[in-house]
Amino acid sequence: MTAPGWAGRLRAGGSDRHGRLVLLVLGVLVATMGAGYLAVRLTMPLVHDRYFLWIAGRTLGMAAYGAMVLMVLVGLWMRHPWRRRWAVVHPEALLRLHAALGASVVVLVAGHVTSLALDRYAGVGWAGALVPGAALYRPWPVAAGVCAAYGLLLVAATAGIGGCLVGRAWRPIHLLALPVFAAVWCHGLLAGSDGMRLRVLYAATGVLVVALAVSRVLAGAAVRPTATEDPTGSRENAARAPRGARS
Repeated sequence: MTAPGWAGRLRAGGSDRHGRLVLLVLGVLVATMGAGYLAVRLTMPLVHDRYFLWIAGRTLGMAAYGAMVLMVLVGLWMRHPWRRRWAVVHPEALLRLHAALGASVVVLVAGHVTSLALDRYAGVGWAGALVPGAALYRPWPVAAGVCAAYGLLLVAATAGIGGCLVGRAWRPIHLLALPVFAAVWCHGLLAGSDGMRLRVLYAATGVLVVALAVSRVLAGAAVRPTATEDPTGSRENAARAPRGARS
């Protein structure tokens, strides 16, 4: 069976659930934008109004990164074997939170790209914002962000339509979220962190995501029986049974 996309699952709940999802997206946007603004303000001195677009771009970028970290963590936890031990949040609530964070990341990244592309002092421009390696400001770290933005659009689009159109290709494409996050992490660290506080933030969040991903892989391998195992003992019992009793 093909896995349905989160949009297909959410449509089954009716208009009331759509309204709650919209409110959740708006709440995530407000929270992440506020956190991004505070993060930039704490790491930058007071500047003049002519740097508004630069500050806005940095704020939206930090907000997008924070929302993406939460989105990846929630996505990893949704399929983590440990989730059954600590079932604090209902799976449907996790799915809705994951979808809301994904929509928020797309909106915040669009604002981040637009702000820096319009800023005359950023050294990015529309060419640098759309073409990898075309930026004047730190071209290769910015190129990592451009590639990550295209990867994000691909993952978000295929997650939205799910099994309706792309069939079994939905899940492998969705797994690209981890490489996309890695590219975003490199982009933020090399192109958007000018102080030690932000470097510590990127290091801590990167370790957190890697630790959860590794624990998910290891825990999944521990609970999954290998091809040579026979946990029910049926083969051994069949060998000991009389010939006439075997089916």
